[in-house]
Amino acid sequence: MITVTINGKAYQAQPGMTVMEVADANGIRIPRLCYHKALSPIGACRICVVEVKPGPPRPVPACTTPVADKMEVVTESESLAHYRRELLQLLLINHPLDCPICDKGGECELQNLTRELKISDQPYQAAKLTPQYDSQSPLIERYPDRCVNCERCVRTCRGWVGAAALYFDNRGYRTAVTAGGKVMDCEFCGSCIGVCPTGAIIDKTFKYSARAWQLRKQVIVCPYCGGGCHLVLETKKGKLKRVTASFDESVNGGIICSRGRFSLDIVQHEKRLTQPLVRKDGVLTPVGWEEALDYAAERIREIRSRYGPRALAGIGSARATNESNYTFQKFCRAVLGTSHVDSTGALDHQKMLRALVHVLGRPRVAWAEGEGASHRAIREVSGFQVALGTLDDLDRADTVLVVGSDVKKETPPLVWRINQAQKRKSLRELLVVSSRHTRFRSSARWGGTCRPGSSGFVVLGILKALFETGGERLRGLGDFRREEVLRRRLDATRWDLVQDVTGLDRDGMVFLAERLLEAERPSLVVGYDLAGLQDGYDAACYVADLLLVLGKKLKVHLTAEKANTQGCSDMGVSPYWLPGYAPLDEADRFQAVWKTDVPRDPGLPLPAMLAAAAGEGPEPVHGLLILGTDLFGTTLNAGVVEKALDRVPFLMCQEAFLNRTASKAHVVFPARLAVETEGTVTSGELRVQRQKGISFPDGPLEDWKILCELSRRLGRPMEYLSASEIFSEISGLFPHYDQYALPDIPAEGFWWNRLYRTKYGSTGWRRVLDPSLKAVIPWLELPPRSEKDRPFLLLVSRSLFQSGTLSRYGLGARTLEPRGRFRLHPQDAAELKVKDGDEVRVESASGAVSGPVELDRRVPRQTVQAALHFEDLPVSRLTDGGILRPVRVTRAAADPGPK
Repeated sequence: MITVTINGKAYQAQPGMTVMEVADANGIRIPRLCYHKALSPIGACRICVVEVKPGPPRPVPACTTPVADKMEVVTESESLAHYRRELLQLLLINHPLDCPICDKGGECELQNLTRELKISDQPYQAAKLTPQYDSQSPLIERYPDRCVNCERCVRTCRGWVGAAALYFDNRGYRTAVTAGGKVMDCEFCGSCIGVCPTGAIIDKTFKYSARAWQLRKQVIVCPYCGGGCHLVLETKKGKLKRVTASFDESVNGGIICSRGRFSLDIVQHEKRLTQPLVRKDGVLTPVGWEEALDYAAERIREIRSRYGPRALAGIGSARATNESNYTFQKFCRAVLGTSHVDSTGALDHQKMLRALVHVLGRPRVAWAEGEGASHRAIREVSGFQVALGTLDDLDRADTVLVVGSDVKKETPPLVWRINQAQKRKSLRELLVVSSRHTRFRSSARWGGTCRPGSSGFVVLGILKALFETGGERLRGLGDFRREEVLRRRLDATRWDLVQDVTGLDRDGMVFLAERLLEAERPSLVVGYDLAGLQDGYDAACYVADLLLVLGKKLKVHLTAEKANTQGCSDMGVSPYWLPGYAPLDEADRFQAVWKTDVPRDPGLPLPAMLAAAAGEGPEPVHGLLILGTDLFGTTLNAGVVEKALDRVPFLMCQEAFLNRTASKAHVVFPARLAVETEGTVTSGELRVQRQKGISFPDGPLEDWKILCELSRRLGRPMEYLSASEIFSEISGLFPHYDQYALPDIPAEGFWWNRLYRTKYGSTGWRRVLDPSLKAVIPWLELPPRSEKDRPFLLLVSRSLFQSGTLSRYGLGARTLEPRGRFRLHPQDAAELKVKDGDEVRVESASGAVSGPVELDRRVPRQTVQAALHFEDLPVSRLTDGGILRPVRVTRAAADPGPK
């Protein structure tokens, strides 16, 4: 520590801190304009000048001046005030004094500085510049004459978001921030709005709707992807006016994506369900809560009595809170008596978790005084969670390898952390293996192009290269059984097969293996392109084997499409495990708490469940209960889904909107969204975060309350009075969650895989990869290839602006990407004689879909790419449970028009 004197008072500081940082840490106000705590200081505005001794005879910028031992700093003096006033007056030469009509009024840093420095006149004049206003861009407006060239927006766009959409044009007096044209072409995340100190860049959707001082602020966890971003809902008289982010939040650091900033108006959308619906004479008819609940209970009772409990099945939701999902699986198992419970996470993310559980083991806690969930010291913890990385691990990583993921579209916060690590130069190597070219990949040190669907073989190739070239360097890293069996399996897989399937040569995979082996803190990011494959579980087993081989030094980061994809699995919404990943044969522990029998037999996974509902298979399903899920927005084949929903005798949905799945139900209960429900959600980094709940429309109920009401009518009541009570029960059954009571969870949440940092912790704990674990070595299926009559591959992808059925109702998502499109490489389009915007017909073995085409050089040749999130482009008619399918693409016949 060093001693720094500021305004005559001594303070302790760390070497390397700047004068600004020391002043801020001790509550000393130094005026500033270009400086922002989330950005590297550049000292451009000079408003923050201070006097230092020893030092130069002139004032120096506090934001870029490092402190030294025994340095004396003066932050306020008559000369400094004069200097700052002159600088600000120069900035105001071309700045309009129209604060009453500027949306930034009340929170404008330039306005506040003008008052703080008591500027009341303008002695300077210069040639007036002609501003190029931008009122045409969607969602964002730009006013160049309000800009002070602080560069905050440019640095945020480049260094944090990685979009590089904004930059400076011209030099000197005519310097201006530009987006390359009159209308912006960017990700429309709006992060530039959040850092702009003036009204130069504003939220178009908020314009003229309220003043900053009229708004009530509530921090929530974003309901879209599994990044766990903190958003600030700003309301006026109960109506949502805008969404912002605070740079004091530790998760996303004030950066949010377009979905979070511009598509949260779904909470007050006019199509929100507010009243229960019961099908009468074939039509869904609004009814009261009592009638709807009585009807649902009677139908469930009738099915259970006639066909038995296994005739009922439940589908949980990655959009609902942990408490609602826990209550849902408990309702299925303890109230209905069925083990048929699953979620759409089983189609991708949960395949990864199943493989990790199978190879690395379930979460276990060994206590110093024996097994148990009492408050004793921990001896050791083990399980797959030990290997999963956090955002902080990405910050510290020196090497990051991305395989099978379009990360920006799947979980943007992972990209933001990687961008920052690259900027700080703590991340030396970013390596990306992908079947498509993305902007994120362009920033990588090494980028490899693999064939669609081959991500599992890429990981297998890296493992093969590790054993062939690692030698003695592998000793002491991994600790597991069946190493020789794994070696033999890898030896039996020929390099020519791996190279042919992946499109990568052996040298490329040896290079990746060497980089992981040589790194001190490597991280592996794995996503939808691997997990979404039909054999995604098998491919994920090799990811888990890679963890066994490299040991604890490798961290794996899983992308998650929805806000509670991870929590849904944690809560036991799976036919393979109970809450906390407990095996089904540990049902006694749950029976003791639930006070009823719990089925021990495995349930049907989601595809088999729907087949049973469609009347196929030996075990029919007569009642289907769906929690916040639109099955048509998944890779499940739409024909199978439609047949199941049309044929099942009873379909119950708990939903916020009447989507296509809910429109087929016999009873629909209006449910609150997760942001309206008190409870918790768990992000992809295993961070458990509290959702305080802020309700908007009257009428909907929390999902768990609806289930409790049904349980009472079915004679097996679940008597929960609050979300806190449910969370307490979860914590008792899953010790990793037992770190805080719900009201005590800190603002940043807690990681359930860091149990050792809680009140249980002891200095003697150990994290172990259980040496009794075995490598799992399945034979990987060859990925689908194009066929003679279907020469293209359909690759189901994610969208940057849409993220599922909820975002369809969001203003931002509807504005930025209102309809679905098939994406083709321009050369393929030229051969098909189609142009951008033309209609094409895409046909698989399951069906055909027509839609507009968009030309995109980032799409691989002979591949057509499309997202699932659009009702006007029902891609699920072409799929069959996976993300890759051979298809035929032809120019659609011209619409003959009205006759």
